[in-house]
Amino acid sequence: MNIRIDYEVDEAYLPALVEFPFDKNLEEWKAAGVSPIMMRRGDSRHQVLFVQSKLASIPCKFAIKETTPELARRELENYRKLRELDIQTLAPVGVVERKEGEAPIETPAGVMYQQNATAYLVTLLEDAVLPESVLFGYRFQQEARREIFDAIAELFAKCHAKNVYWGDASLDNLLIKFVREEHTLGKRRKLVALLADAETTEIKPSLSARMKEADIEFFCESMLWLDEEFSKRGNARDKNIALADIAYLRERYDALTKIWDAHKRFDRLTNFNSERHFGRFRKASHADTLLKHLEEHKWYLSERLKTPVSMRDAAIDWYGNYFLPIQELLKQSRFAEFFPDKTELEVYLEIMENKYYLSEKQKRDVGLSYAIQDFAKRFGVEKTFVSSLKTAFKTIIDITKEHAKSIPR
Repeated sequence: MNIRIDYEVDEAYLPALVEFPFDKNLEEWKAAGVSPIMMRRGDSRHQVLFVQSKLASIPCKFAIKETTPELARRELENYRKLRELDIQTLAPVGVVERKEGEAPIETPAGVMYQQNATAYLVTLLEDAVLPESVLFGYRFQQEARREIFDAIAELFAKCHAKNVYWGDASLDNLLIKFVREEHTLGKRRKLVALLADAETTEIKPSLSARMKEADIEFFCESMLWLDEEFSKRGNARDKNIALADIAYLRERYDALTKIWDAHKRFDRLTNFNSERHFGRFRKASHADTLLKHLEEHKWYLSERLKTPVSMRDAAIDWYGNYFLPIQELLKQSRFAEFFPDKTELEVYLEIMENKYYLSEKQKRDVGLSYAIQDFAKRFGVEKTFVSSLKTAFKTIIDITKEHAKSIPR
């Protein structure tokens, strides 16, 4: 039989992939001399094999999924679109297709011939990951379980905020990755949930509340199904634990959805990608606080330039000329010592929120310098560090003073 192998893959990985026997089904690879990577994985409708590149020049691992050409290309395209939306997914490498001529198909109209083809979706095998179904079987303490569900709720909320309908959301279709996140103190461990099966994913112009609920409901049901599976294997859990996990997941999803909705509102009003510039806001109110400040900055620029300035131009100017220098100065100061669990943006926004609160309370603009002192006092910050905060915020303090001078008395 004439067999043809077509490689539609990232050229960087082509030399490694041509070393594998794609002329055979995955179940035959071991007999053909391929040593698969042995690792735990969730259930799958398809045959999947984990392999290591044979080339020292390409030191990577692949997950290879055997499927049809149509499904492989659909899933590949879904992965690419999801990653453009900054959704955490597996990293797609491409599709390898094996064509073996035409196969006869019996139909009511007689024998028809159809292309006999098998496709392999290739993704990079993530390091430091476990299937959530494996993690779920461990007897984690409540705090550890909640950290896992925080990561899952984050993935769901972000997908839905970006109009992504999962369609087959279950524990078997995601992975939990242990990452080291850059932080002011250096690096810290963080759990991230990866969408690991994009076959049924759809990206819509908008998502109805009903579709979002269907995704969450199906996922919660999968948690109960998995509990039943563990019970059959002799690893039963108290059902109240599973119900508490579901309640916590929904609670975190609702809270994170409000934050992502705030991102969407902010981006719509400013035409500025808040996630890529700041990461996720810690609170939904942070979007409103930053919008108020950008409105003030827009007014300031318009007055200074004697011409109307758009919100996007104001956001770009503020980000480059004010926030980035503040961020850099805070990193060089003792910021991390006093605020180990806060980002520079979070401290900035909380100081601005404090300024608005104090001004409302005292029926006057109290000024940024006063707001910084009050904020530092509430956090028990040493006086020596207050000067560092003021130095970082100096330009904005000067601007607020100019604002005060321009207000009619």
